[in-house]
Amino acid sequence: MAEHEHQIDTNVAPGTIWEFVREMDHWAPFLTGYQSHEKQSDSESVWTLKGDVGVLARTLRFRVLVTEWAGPERVTFALKGMNEPMAGEGAFSIQSIGASAPPAPPEPAPARGLASLWERIVRFFFRRARGPAVERAVPTGTPTTRMTFRLRVDPGGPMAPMIDALMRPAMAAAAEDLAQRIVAHLEAGSAKS
Repeated sequence: MAEHEHQIDTNVAPGTIWEFVREMDHWAPFLTGYQSHEKQSDSESVWTLKGDVGVLARTLRFRVLVTEWAGPERVTFALKGMNEPMAGEGAFSIQSIGASAPPAPPEPAPARGLASLWERIVRFFFRRARGPAVERAVPTGTPTTRMTFRLRVDPGGPMAPMIDALMRPAMAAAAEDLAQRIVAHLEAGSAKS
């Protein structure tokens, strides 16, 4: 099971973040490997992503079902592979924080040995394919909002253990990239206002 959670603190108001993430048309293009998405209803859509994990390059289609709209704090969704045996879930959480709130937890300690080498290789190719990291403006004052993005994908079938091992570092990079891009986009919009 490849899973990653990324938290980011910002001065963007919780309501502004909610208005953005509650509509998938706003943030879908920020997904790594995004090709397209088709809305079937307000809560169901079909996503097409191009996945590049190691030597495996596939176009993946997922049925995405929003399982909870708990605005303005949370959106959760379930994923089911349509052309590959995969399933998963994810969530956006938005939390107001005050000056006394603990900072976002530090990134986990880097892996050691072969796992560390593999993670660095995957992140290198991820950055090359996706482009440079998103530059965020330096926020002024104390952050007021914490956005958390969590994603889990469970590959199935006889190749599941190998695919899972290949996906783990890519999943971390993709989750961090999505959260960073959303917040950078909203901060840039707030700076113009």
